[in-house]
Amino acid sequence: MSNETLEPTPEFNITIDNFLLHLQKILPYITKMKENALEKIKNIQDFPYSVSTPDSQEVNSLLQKICEPPHRRIGTPEAHLIEDFIAHKFHDAGLENITKEPLKITLWNASNWKLIVSTGEKQIEMPCFYVLNSGFTGSTGITAPLVYVGKGKPKKFEKIDVKGKIVVGDIEFPTFPYGMLTKAFDSYYVSDPNNEIDENSKTILTFARLNFPPQSIGAKPNKESIYWQAVDHGAVGIILILKDHPSNTNSHWGPYDGVMKPIPGLYVGKYDGMQLRKIARSDNATGTIILEGEQNPGTAHNIYGILPGKSDDMIMISTHHDSAFKGASEDGTGVAMVLAQLAAWSKIPRSERPRSILFLITAGHLYAGIGAETFARKQRNNLLKKVLVDVNLEHLCAKDVSEDPVTHDFSLKDELAIGVIFISRKISLVSTMIKMCQDHPLEKLILIPDNFFGTMPIGEAGHLVAQSGINVIHWIRSPYYLLTAKDTLDKIDVEKLGSTAKAITDLVGKLMLLPKDEF
Repeated sequence: MSNETLEPTPEFNITIDNFLLHLQKILPYITKMKENALEKIKNIQDFPYSVSTPDSQEVNSLLQKICEPPHRRIGTPEAHLIEDFIAHKFHDAGLENITKEPLKITLWNASNWKLIVSTGEKQIEMPCFYVLNSGFTGSTGITAPLVYVGKGKPKKFEKIDVKGKIVVGDIEFPTFPYGMLTKAFDSYYVSDPNNEIDENSKTILTFARLNFPPQSIGAKPNKESIYWQAVDHGAVGIILILKDHPSNTNSHWGPYDGVMKPIPGLYVGKYDGMQLRKIARSDNATGTIILEGEQNPGTAHNIYGILPGKSDDMIMISTHHDSAFKGASEDGTGVAMVLAQLAAWSKIPRSERPRSILFLITAGHLYAGIGAETFARKQRNNLLKKVLVDVNLEHLCAKDVSEDPVTHDFSLKDELAIGVIFISRKISLVSTMIKMCQDHPLEKLILIPDNFFGTMPIGEAGHLVAQSGINVIHWIRSPYYLLTAKDTLDKIDVEKLGSTAKAITDLVGKLMLLPKDEF
């Protein structure tokens, strides 16, 4: 299947006004579903046999192995190492019908990047990082006048001539006030045993650039995107300041849409951006963008296999294996947790597993979800017809961080980053998840419907839902360092790996026993 045959999945593009309007519409439904789910909790059965789940040390050992390479970028030799590692684990566990599904992609690789700005009096080389999949320059780069466009609204581009110039703009990230929302509105359940959530709790969604959204596979460019407006108005390059991103990081991996873009782009951190913004507003300011690299055809692989049970009905356990950098949380923890479930359930005799388990670890989450979307399109009338629900796991046990006011680096906090569990709108699934949280009081988790944001669920599960419509329980945390070079092993709360894995095992056991007509 070529990339061009994929149907576009709706982009995750959110504004606070649209979100609040949507939330007001679905609030009565959430409240009613919660009431019904709480009534049905007494019917949820625990798995009758003992399942030996890997402990924290064992899960951490998997995580350390997964994070050995510097990154797991799609189609690279480093990514192929993790694909082989997963396939070997699947074989060792005795899975059936193990498949490495090839995906044809464009392998974009930057080898050198640099930003030099000048006010006429002196030249300054500024710390920067490349905009993924943007246009390459020669070794001497592109030199042109700088022009500042702020947030890059369409009216701004109508007023300012950017033709032949390098655009400088600010990237906006939305703030999610989850504390206020959980207090003022309703959710299915809030698991907060340490009382860490209050009405002031909020987080910046650093994966969602409001004015530079991703472009879905097969979709047309967003005409209000600051990047595509710069292209359409004749700019020769673009420099984007991560204005709302905590810390002074510039290593932002996005938008991860797999779309090859025509003009070169660079990111600059929030605090370096203050200086750049001042320079760009001055007279006779020029900039030189250097972005060298190459594009080549490449191949990545989804890996999946089946652990057969007493019936052909399946619980699917999934995540993605690609990462922009070390990717300890994204998605080293996801892969480690899926492999922990593989280790746990493969030890249970087939005669004691009421249902089969389909293990799926996809490539290309950071390539517009091409792996999940390809798998779902190919299997929606085959394997996925047997799947009752997908338990998708991402960024688990990721520590929360704050911005150090002096160094502007990330400072670790003694708590986990906020997490949500998106649940398909089935009473039995909501009941099961509430029961799991009651049995395993994990910190800072909010249970919400899959359409809570008015979009598909955020993350890998969204692609699976969009292309196949399957039920999902999508468990994900959102730390600030996602998509940056700061996503390293020290950001993982190792002591909580085991308890989290145990909770997932318990969840899968409960799902094994739910009546089929309740999915």
